[in-house]
Amino acid sequence: MTGSAFSEGDAVEAAVQVTASDHSVAIGRVEKVENLHVNVESLRLILQHAAGAAVGDGVRDAVATADAVLLGPLASTDAQGLLNRANDSAAEDPAGALALYREVQHLLVTAGFPGHAAQYDSTVAALCVRAGEEGTAIRLLMDALWAAERTGNSLRADRAVNMLRTLAEFPDFGPTEGQVPSTPALGAAFAIADFVSDHLHAPVPSLIELPSDAIALAASVDRARAVLFAAERALGDDDLDWINTHREQIELAATEISGSDINVAVRLRITVAEATDDWSALIRSARNEMPRDLKALTLARYARHRLLQAAPDDADSAWRDAIREACLAERHADAADWLYSQRFVANRFRGIGEDTWHPLAQALSDLPSQPKIVTGALDVRERALSALHYKKERVAAINLRRQLLDSVRSASLHDELEARRLLGEHYRSTGNLALAAYYTIGGGDYEEVPSVAADFGDTFHDVIELIKSPLSWVAASAFQFATAQADLIPDGDLETYVGLAIEAIGDVFSGRRLESPILSPQVYLSAYGLIAALAERLSETHARAVLDMLADAVEVPEHTSRRTDESHITIAAGVVKTHSGELATLALNQLTGLFERAPYDFGTSARAALEANLDLIRDRLHAMADRGHRDADALIGYIDPDNIPPERAQAAAERLKRPTRNNANHIGTGVNAVNDSLLARVLSVEERVACIDTLLTNAASPWEPSSNRDSYLIAASNLTKDVDEDVRLRFFNTATQFASDPPPSHADALNASMNNPLGAVRVNDRSDSRPAAVFLAARLAKSVEERRIVRDAALRLIGAGTDDDYRVTKALQLVQSEIGDYIGLLAQGSWPLRSLAAILWAESLHAPVQLGIALSQDRDSRVRVALARAMTAVNRRQDVEVRDILLRDPRWTVRSIAQQVPDRQLD
Repeated sequence: MTGSAFSEGDAVEAAVQVTASDHSVAIGRVEKVENLHVNVESLRLILQHAAGAAVGDGVRDAVATADAVLLGPLASTDAQGLLNRANDSAAEDPAGALALYREVQHLLVTAGFPGHAAQYDSTVAALCVRAGEEGTAIRLLMDALWAAERTGNSLRADRAVNMLRTLAEFPDFGPTEGQVPSTPALGAAFAIADFVSDHLHAPVPSLIELPSDAIALAASVDRARAVLFAAERALGDDDLDWINTHREQIELAATEISGSDINVAVRLRITVAEATDDWSALIRSARNEMPRDLKALTLARYARHRLLQAAPDDADSAWRDAIREACLAERHADAADWLYSQRFVANRFRGIGEDTWHPLAQALSDLPSQPKIVTGALDVRERALSALHYKKERVAAINLRRQLLDSVRSASLHDELEARRLLGEHYRSTGNLALAAYYTIGGGDYEEVPSVAADFGDTFHDVIELIKSPLSWVAASAFQFATAQADLIPDGDLETYVGLAIEAIGDVFSGRRLESPILSPQVYLSAYGLIAALAERLSETHARAVLDMLADAVEVPEHTSRRTDESHITIAAGVVKTHSGELATLALNQLTGLFERAPYDFGTSARAALEANLDLIRDRLHAMADRGHRDADALIGYIDPDNIPPERAQAAAERLKRPTRNNANHIGTGVNAVNDSLLARVLSVEERVACIDTLLTNAASPWEPSSNRDSYLIAASNLTKDVDEDVRLRFFNTATQFASDPPPSHADALNASMNNPLGAVRVNDRSDSRPAAVFLAARLAKSVEERRIVRDAALRLIGAGTDDDYRVTKALQLVQSEIGDYIGLLAQGSWPLRSLAAILWAESLHAPVQLGIALSQDRDSRVRVALARAMTAVNRRQDVEVRDILLRDPRWTVRSIAQQVPDRQLD
């Protein structure tokens, strides 16, 4: 360097600093720019020297690390000798030993082994107490406790608790109530630490009882952190009432700590704002006074709060401001999380568009970042998933609850929803069903909701409060839960549930309730689903109100449909079945109109409603059929065969006699054979036999999948009436052979080759045509021997196919005169088989009453319904006990049918 501004000795004063990342240079102590005259070569030499020194330090650090790993940190840092001296003098000179232990810890921390240094905290704390530094010992252990809580390290927290227990001279195990600690301060510290540890280990939400007496004796920092821990735990448990109850204590702690720990003070005030919905002063303070990172946190928590109040625009704006402040504070991890929260708001309430948030979040995640504003537990999600894999249910629940708490603390909505869904699934798998329902619904996991509701069995779980939620995904999921439990809704709550559903639909279409334009679950569809599930229980007022709401949904433009069609059909069918007069006529008109344009949504009960009112709709059905409506044709063929026009029956027969078009180059799925068979069954025997021949030939084709074969065989069973004996026997032998050894299907083999769940193309078709074949054989069986052949073939097929043995059960029902001795076996099968057992029991005078009692308490309500219907239809059993059980059934459907059992059965 040249010039008068610097001398050679000033090189150090120039404070040349070289960073490992960019080798930038900072030069200090320069009063004026004109005084700086730098010789480039000299500066280069200085930089090279500094860089060499840095490299040398790095090499030395690497060598020290290697030595520490091979020899142990104590040996590599020369701390072993100090440790030995400390141990030797601890008994007689605790103060001297304490100084040596502190030196050991200093050496370990300096060498980069703070974890090893922390191993001696307990010894240091004990020496502090013996040396008269009780406050220092408490501070050391409480700091360790709070550090463990921040990172979710429950083992470190337990070590602090155990050491405080020892120092307070409490017993090693058991409760400490009534025990006198060695000093009040140590007793208070232990009580706080024990409170924190208990909640760190809690797998389910639990009652939060602050150790108020201990908190009053604690230092201000511990008092504030204990109150913050409790308040944020309450917030994570959605227990705002707890925060409101302890508001004064929370605010006092915030005021007390504000001068020394602004982070804790702000978080305390945020919890109060969350519970009271009073953010004005806090937001004003954030914008004018807070450090930038706490300003970002406050705005993000306010955004979450506003979203939970269904104010997405306010939430989006606040998250945007929070992201800006977080970026300026280099809190890029927080900013990335809040970008995903913004994306959720946009997708949920504005519809899916260009995803501008994910690329930005990825870019921020790649940048160097300061730690998250609210420190979270390390790898908590990964630890939870690992615990789930290894069947450590308690550990998994603890970690999932911590994931939820951390996401709430940091206002990361995406992580919060995921944590709620994972908790819901985990609580379901562990049998904590009330919690499973709460978290599954709260997370909007609508696909999981029916499974959770089913796990309740016959136990009703009230979700009225969740239905009232302003959040569309919560309310919609709650409606779907109630739909799955509709048959269990008590009569006293019925009007409330229906009223809430009608109100929710009105609020969506009036704009009073925000709804997602695209994403499921949607409130109005879920509300209609609940009304449909309760259709047969609707009052006249509610039934009329719902039909009026849906009146404009009957007729729609051609080739379009309404998303409410399925619910609309069920609602109209239920009203037709349970009401009369003008209201029933209105419902029947809507039902018939829906059948014309959406027959594929008609289930058994809806078709039964049409069948029961054939005289009123016959002309409309024929008009539909004349316009080429195949389902109307089929319905007429099923319920009114005497009025099928011959030309339509003949046309159906011609379609049935067409050979399959499937071959090695073309495999199609789906045929209309069953509907056509309902029309063709009015034709002559010769025509029907020709149809059956073609249907069986098509079913035997190697290029037909089992789903098509099933349709062909069922269609053939509809055409067997009054066929000649030799033809009947030929068809019977073909059907029984098919049931025992069906022809190979290349189509099934192709589908099976694509059922790997890891495959890019997947076909999940596990159909089995053998049950349909045995059903055809049952239709054809006449002699006792033939019925026994069918019986044996059907029993061998129990468990085959994907229909829960429905076809097998129908076949057995056709030959039930041969299965009386098998009622016990059937009572242990699938629900259709148990339903058949219930029917057989009701028709038998000899089956034991104990079997009837068991069936009346069957785990599947469909079995109990079958039993109630059978007892209503026949007049043989006189078992008062069975009827009384059915009358007390928790499900409305069972009770309502059981009430129709004639009283004369009780004589």
